[in-house]
Amino acid sequence: MSNPLRWASELISSLHHHGVSQAVISPGSRSTPLTIAAAIHPGIQKNIVLDERSAAFIALGIGKATGKPALLICTSGTAAANFFPAVIEAKESGVPMIVLSADRPPNLRNLGSSQTIDQIKLFGDQALFFHDTGEPVISDTDLKRLSYLGRQALAVSIQKGGAAHINLPFRKPLEPTSQQLSEEMERIKKFGLRSARLVSRSINTVRFDDETQSVILSSEKPLIIAGPANPHHLLSHQLEELSSRLHAPVIAEPGSSLAIKENLFHRFEQFLRNAGDLKLLKPDLIIRFGDQPFTKSLLLALEEWNDVPVIHISSRKSWQDHAMSIDLTIECSPQDELDLESVPIRNRSEWNDAWMEAEQASQHKLDTHLQNKKVLTDGHIFQKLAHILAEDWQVMLSNSFPARDMALFGKMSSHQFVNRGAAGIDGITSTAIGLHLSNQKPTCCITGDLAFLHDANALYSIRKLQSPFLVVVINNGGGTIFRMLPVYRDNTSPEFFETYFETPQNVEIRKLAEASGLSYQKIETLDQLESIDIGSFSTPAVIECRTDADASMNLRENLWNG
Repeated sequence: MSNPLRWASELISSLHHHGVSQAVISPGSRSTPLTIAAAIHPGIQKNIVLDERSAAFIALGIGKATGKPALLICTSGTAAANFFPAVIEAKESGVPMIVLSADRPPNLRNLGSSQTIDQIKLFGDQALFFHDTGEPVISDTDLKRLSYLGRQALAVSIQKGGAAHINLPFRKPLEPTSQQLSEEMERIKKFGLRSARLVSRSINTVRFDDETQSVILSSEKPLIIAGPANPHHLLSHQLEELSSRLHAPVIAEPGSSLAIKENLFHRFEQFLRNAGDLKLLKPDLIIRFGDQPFTKSLLLALEEWNDVPVIHISSRKSWQDHAMSIDLTIECSPQDELDLESVPIRNRSEWNDAWMEAEQASQHKLDTHLQNKKVLTDGHIFQKLAHILAEDWQVMLSNSFPARDMALFGKMSSHQFVNRGAAGIDGITSTAIGLHLSNQKPTCCITGDLAFLHDANALYSIRKLQSPFLVVVINNGGGTIFRMLPVYRDNTSPEFFETYFETPQNVEIRKLAEASGLSYQKIETLDQLESIDIGSFSTPAVIECRTDADASMNLRENLWNG
């Protein structure tokens, strides 16, 4: 007798045993065995999401926050194809994820059979692991292989950082009998809910070789740069100890996840765009942590300082070197210790004072320009949110301007997240939902109007959340980041630019929120922004901030231009 439930349950039990605790399930018929197997497993938290693309980014958010993959379960056909954007982001940002795609059996393939496509290696090289299980064979040897497959997929997903894809073809009947269902529930109970440690990690001491030590010891103007890093990639204590010993300035981008406060400079997006400051603050050694920086000031600085030696201390085996400037990479796990006994503790120097002067001057300029603006700008929103979102709030920053604006107007904090792997605007709200589901902490997603609409299906999932979850929509009338392009600055055809690039929209965000059962608030003035009370939101809500796009761009340009 066919027993696809036994097959699916063996795999999911193995995945749970080795550390998986969350599943994101999109409804479908061919995936019935997988869905029921997850549903009856008491150790798996189930999240039902109608839209597969949104589901995949929710799983991404869970993996981003926890370092453990969530299961993505879908039916056959185009369902799994909708996972592709999140699978790409998972690989590029090193986030674990496991895709379980149900499939039609081989006898239905290449015949025009409904909902049947070629799902073999559907994601190509973007998935770091692929296995097609074949149809269920309930023998001891095959079940053992299936159980081992769960261990394999989890290990690759975590250790390499990305998606593992398991394709499971099922033949009808898909539904279990009542006897099969009760037997499987009893088997899970006997199997137990204990988790195994997949890999035992020892704490190593990382020692610099003589050449590296010589470069560090001879440096009089060291600079530390921290790019985006998910919490499970974070080398926080290594960076903090090195900065403390060297008394080196630290530039930490939004999404770097650091809790460091000593030697930290927030206004770098202003003063590093100034030619005089860029020359004055040129280091003689750059030590990078985390992934590739994304703020324009740092990209320009790394290009300008291309003769400065660069050491990259990284927990990811991934090329992260846009400027092609890294001279040496030191691989280090978050548990490892750096041997810094040979690095003497230094005192504050004129080098640090020069950075502090640039920071204070830029802060004064920022405050002055914001105070002089009498209309609501994007800058006012980010400055306000950066200061009122307490440390117990986690913040998801959309791509395009929001991540950059937090650097320009706000500040880095340890609870910020970004999707800077492939840097798309798809799935931003959904990723924030995944972050929230991973720990139930109050969550604020700061997104642009176009990114918000791009992920509007996520609103249906938000209303199920119980604790505070805010979506702050910066509605400035379209994709204003395109105003950075020559096609806008040349002003040869304003209508062409507006129609094909900026794409202003007139959607009533209030109605979208209300249709999804969410509270809604609109902010249009500086007084309304000043009176906002984050603590008053106990349930999910959408806050629309209608800002002046022209005034916002003018403000940015004034700060960028020294």
